[in-house]
Amino acid sequence: MAEKEKDQQEEKKGGKKLLLIIIVGVVLLLGGAGGAYFFLFAKNSPPPEEVEKQQQQSEPEVGPFLQPDPFVVNLADPTGQRYLRAKITIEFRDDKAYQMANERLPQINDAIIMVLSSKTVEEVLSPEGKLELRLELIRKLNEILGPNSVRNIYFTQFVVQ
Repeated sequence: MAEKEKDQQEEKKGGKKLLLIIIVGVVLLLGGAGGAYFFLFAKNSPPPEEVEKQQQQSEPEVGPFLQPDPFVVNLADPTGQRYLRAKITIEFRDDKAYQMANERLPQINDAIIMVLSSKTVEEVLSPEGKLELRLELIRKLNEILGPNSVRNIYFTQFVVQ
């Protein structure tokens, strides 16, 4: 029996040594992975202050605005009795896009009228419908003026009769 107890004690010591070796191995592996990340990725990225400075220089917070005359259009209604009066403000990415828009104002007005008059009362009354209308107008104007020329569109007046 004494031999069995001695064998069991040796097995316990061996198990503890194996567990200790595994723990040390995992710690070394994690340390190596952290070091590799630091040397490969962390040094290449600029400090946060520099990134923020570059973003401020590359794009202004607010672009120039163009406010065409209000639009009054018949909605796509079977009776033809419903209309929409909308006043729209267009925000551009930069002055170049704004100048191009001023030169192509008749095309812009036509595109806005065509999109507005294609909508039903149900589409323009819901908040989701207004959001979809805004996105559709931005896409249509960017087709006319070039990609990413229009930053946003704001409805400053929106009345359905």
